[in-house]
Amino acid sequence: MKIIFLDIDGVISTEKSHYTLDKDACDLLGKIIDATDANIVISSSWRRNTVEDTKRELTTIRHSVPFPFPYADRIVGVTIRAYAYIMQGIHLSIPRGVEIKQWIDTHIHSENGKNWNYKEIGVDFNYVILDDDSDMLLEQAEHLVKTDTLLGLSEDDVEQAIKILNQ
Repeated sequence: MKIIFLDIDGVISTEKSHYTLDKDACDLLGKIIDATDANIVISSSWRRNTVEDTKRELTTIRHSVPFPFPYADRIVGVTIRAYAYIMQGIHLSIPRGVEIKQWIDTHIHSENGKNWNYKEIGVDFNYVILDDDSDMLLEQAEHLVKTDTLLGLSEDDVEQAIKILNQ
């Protein structure tokens, strides 16, 4: 099993595309999918509460989505939105790496949400994180492909992601 944890802004939504989906960047994402047969978990602020709502968000044409996201059928999950509440009305964001770890721990390690079935990273499954931020956990460093915030996904990023997923 191979998973792409996908941020959208700064990865496939770029300054060049005026922060709408960028066709060229989406095509580059397609190269990763074609070379690895990976599925996608949306870890972006573009995610919604459910996979179905997220797919609908990414395929409904409007200003930020000028064309339907071409890999909606590959979306198998969304990460949680983790916040730490200090007091009513005040919260801090939890690093995205924690949200990704929670998804891995509850989806890769369990069967039907009941039986613990440990899967070893790099043996039973592999993942890559495509993000323009670096708020990941130390254990995720070798899985992060950090994109340029303004340019988004590049050919070099694609090569790096394919290498991580296919190792």
